[in-house]
Amino acid sequence: MADIFTYMDYRNYLKDVFEELKRERSSFSHRQFASAAGFRSSNFVLLVMQGKRNLSIEATIKISKALKLKKKESEFFENLVRFNQAKTDDERNFYYGRILENREYLLSRPLEKGQYEYYSNWYVPVIREMLLMSDFQEDPAWIADHVDPKITESEAKAALDLLVGLGLVVRDESGRLKQSSPHLFSGDDIASLAIANFQRDMINMAAKSIDSHRMLEREIGSLTFAVSKKKLDAAKKMIREFRSKMAGFLAESDGADAVYQFNFQLFNVSKENKGGASV
Repeated sequence: MADIFTYMDYRNYLKDVFEELKRERSSFSHRQFASAAGFRSSNFVLLVMQGKRNLSIEATIKISKALKLKKKESEFFENLVRFNQAKTDDERNFYYGRILENREYLLSRPLEKGQYEYYSNWYVPVIREMLLMSDFQEDPAWIADHVDPKITESEAKAALDLLVGLGLVVRDESGRLKQSSPHLFSGDDIASLAIANFQRDMINMAAKSIDSHRMLEREIGSLTFAVSKKKLDAAKKMIREFRSKMAGFLAESDGADAVYQFNFQLFNVSKENKGGASV
């Protein structure tokens, strides 16, 4: 049987389980799978696999029993279902937190936990950039005092340990910490959730900076405009190109004396036009 602890999509898990059962018995069908789980609809499990139906808690329990999952496997399966079907990031964060409590999952997918922790704690990327500051000190107390808003020494130490553990920070020949690469991982569901957490935190911090930082220390502007779908796509492309250019320009930061956050925000403030264009 497929190892459920290696999956982050319960639908893929069900597909793989079905294929295994079919290899064991060529006559095995989706109808039999549904019947074994106690579903009246003969194609219900197939529709779930295809993403056309969701699982209720009752249906989740039925499938767990049909597959004879052990207690820990059943609990993991239920949290995975709830995580995959969550409608908000708050829900996804809650159920992923439960998933992280599972030792088997942590052993099978250690990188995902690191991705989640890296982006979900806004100060971890900040501390990574602080390594480029000429007066940086590998001292949790110094780091905690130089992060704004201030964090605790234990948070600073945990962030350093995480950066080293992920290989994003290494030691040079003199033993001083340095960045191992300017490029970071992203892309899968867990990283996308964590990045959303990071972006939400940074947008909130940008709003607070209006009151907490002098104008000389920030550059915040806004632009409201009506736009066609065609121009919107072109505008988004221009933003991506500028972001890439800015990242390259700032990559060489020898002698840095501060860490700044640069946000890009483009979002809809009106309802979509029924004619097809959006503004």
